[in-house]
Amino acid sequence: MNRGLYALLAILLLCTVDSVLTNGAPHNAPTAHPAQTTKVDSQKSSIDPLKGLEASFPDTIRVKNKGRLLEFCPDGTCDGFVVGGTMSVATLKDFAYLYVYFFSDYTFLDEWRSKKEAKETADRVLSKPEYHNCRNEIEREAARCVLQELTSKGKVELIFVRYDEGERHVVHRKISEQLTK
Repeated sequence: MNRGLYALLAILLLCTVDSVLTNGAPHNAPTAHPAQTTKVDSQKSSIDPLKGLEASFPDTIRVKNKGRLLEFCPDGTCDGFVVGGTMSVATLKDFAYLYVYFFSDYTFLDEWRSKKEAKETADRVLSKPEYHNCRNEIEREAARCVLQELTSKGKVELIFVRYDEGERHVVHRKISEQLTK
């Protein structure tokens, strides 16, 4: 090897040792940059809440129309959520999860609702910073508040969908009526 390569390797070694001494990290441990930590934290809050629901009820959730429509169709009928304003798909999924978990009429959801993972997901969604105005010790009331807040801004509309003989039949529902049950 030539002297230039040895010099470069020596500089790299010194920089690595200096970094370890400065950061206090073991020589093989990656150190997290503050921006990376923030990114990881925000990724935790944007975990898809519908994954657990989909695991319990496979092939029942469809996001359509470029993220403007989400349908939960466990039995040929669907709870549907239509975005009327600007809303991220992540917020639409939060909305759908809270509605299905706390207010959907499907009676067979009771067993799923009793699972620890389903409750923890509802808690995680309700604890997001964007829903801080709706904090309440009674989770159902907190969920009602989040759903009302999002619908009052005209962002989401609730629909009931039935697929019958290859046709799609839609009935528009008033979210306020569903949330009083």
